[in-house]
Amino acid sequence: MLESIKFHHIGKIVPLAQIKDNPATKYAKIYDMYSLDEQNKLGIPIELHAFGPNSSLDPLIQTQTHVAFTTNDVKAAIADEQIIMPLYQPFAGYQTAMVLVNGQPIELIETTLSEREIWGDGIFKDSILYPQSD
Repeated sequence: MLESIKFHHIGKIVPLAQIKDNPATKYAKIYDMYSLDEQNKLGIPIELHAFGPNSSLDPLIQTQTHVAFTTNDVKAAIADEQIIMPLYQPFAGYQTAMVLVNGQPIELIETTLSEREIWGDGIFKDSILYPQSD
């Protein structure tokens, strides 16, 4: 059992029409995925996700809400787990993978970034998710 995980965010699946035209929505062409940070009174990080017809991500990622946790050793955290999104680095200082735990998609993250850097706008520039050329 992994002892060093900490809640990070919830990734909620919504219909594409709900977020596609919002100017704050980010589009990741690599996955045909739309993402929008949703604000709430409790300050719980919730990211809305919607997918276009050309998304290559696992169907469970596209249809089920996930919970994300940070860990200090993502490679150890995903060892011997059913991986549904292989480990990759979407932007500098941030590695992530998704696994299936008791049928539930779980995102595991290892990062050197602060929460302000992660949820800010600037960090995504020149990343494979949101390259400046898009």
